Amino acid sequence: MLKFKTATVMVAILLAVGFAFPIRMAQAQASNQIAVFYLQKVMEDSKRGKDASKKLEAKYDGLRKSLDAKAKDIQKKGQDLENARQTLSEDAFIKRRDDLAKEYTTHMENAQKAGADMEKAREEAMLPLMEKVTNVVGGLAQERGYQFVFEVQNAGVFYHPKAVDITPDVIKGLDK
Repeated sequence: MLKFKTATVMVAILLAVGFAFPIRMAQAQASNQIAVFYLQKVMEDSKRGKDASKKLEAKYDGLRKSLDAKAKDIQKKGQDLENARQTLSEDAFIKRRDDLAKEYTTHMENAQKAGADMEKAREEAMLPLMEKVTNVVGGLAQERGYQFVFEVQNAGVFYHPKAVDITPDVIKGLDK
């Protein structure tokens, strides 16, 4: 009998907590204490986000073209070496193959370094933009009395009413 009462009390507590959390969230939403925004949409639709993306793309395109050209050159050298295999001595073939392998290794190291450099450039370009987004969101939160503002994708928000989405306002604030 005692076990049944304990189990009943535990179930009652769990139900009370389970119902209280959604009610609290609903109360917070009803009083507009919670807001959300989509950072990706802000970056894609704001003038500052578009400008930053264009600048990064210009950097990436030149580097990408250079790396692609080098890769094609190495591939062509490999095909040429394979075609010349019958006419080369074994020592000459091995030397050219080893030289080509070294060239390929150097190219791959350069590609990795370029990738790291591009990532660093992206972070450097986005840092001031993210600071501005943080300031805009903070300003909107203070102005409107929000207790919490969540970035939808990174916060794991699965649902929110449209009324709490301040993404358009963040974009407007960022473009000022």
